[in-house]
Amino acid sequence: MTKEQIRSDMKRKRSSLLKAEHRKRSRLIHKKLFETEAYRHCSSLLTYLSFGDEVDTGELIIKALADHKKVYVPRVDKKEMEFYEIPNLEGLILSKFGIPEPEPDQNRIFPASVQSQLEDYLMIVPGLAFDLSGNRIGYGGGYYDRYLSRYAGTRFIKTAIAFDFQLMDYIPADAADVKMDYIITPTRVLPLQLGE
Repeated sequence: MTKEQIRSDMKRKRSSLLKAEHRKRSRLIHKKLFETEAYRHCSSLLTYLSFGDEVDTGELIIKALADHKKVYVPRVDKKEMEFYEIPNLEGLILSKFGIPEPEPDQNRIFPASVQSQLEDYLMIVPGLAFDLSGNRIGYGGGYYDRYLSRYAGTRFIKTAIAFDFQLMDYIPADAADVKMDYIITPTRVLPLQLGE
């Protein structure tokens, strides 16, 4: 299958989930994430704001804030993406694609280049499909790949949260595609041995 065929297939499968099942599976993923060392030990969480049929991140964000973690969410400006700290889920604005984003505020931008080697940061990366080697198929914009290559010295623990059907044995990947360190589904946590 091509990347476009995989994207189309995964969007169809995701949209066929009933709301109650979507909520149940999202909560199982959250539970597994909260039990990981990566979550327990991080002081900063970078995560997407879920949209449409994506694995929900709203409850995840609320819990992280209650756990006194700094939470950063992305905003796209032209071809680049930056993460901004949010104190709660209020005051978000819709992008031209209808995706919630934070207001741009230079005082709240994630300081990737400044703190790059000080600690590990947990990053929840969205995607439509993932494979057992950590490869990812996103939505085709390349925002995360560009962001992660721009801040390659920053110690991000790149974690995919996905429904089980989004995990494939193999997906086509390019050299510029950034691999995941973990994949968490409702039924398992896969730590991936990257770089071998």
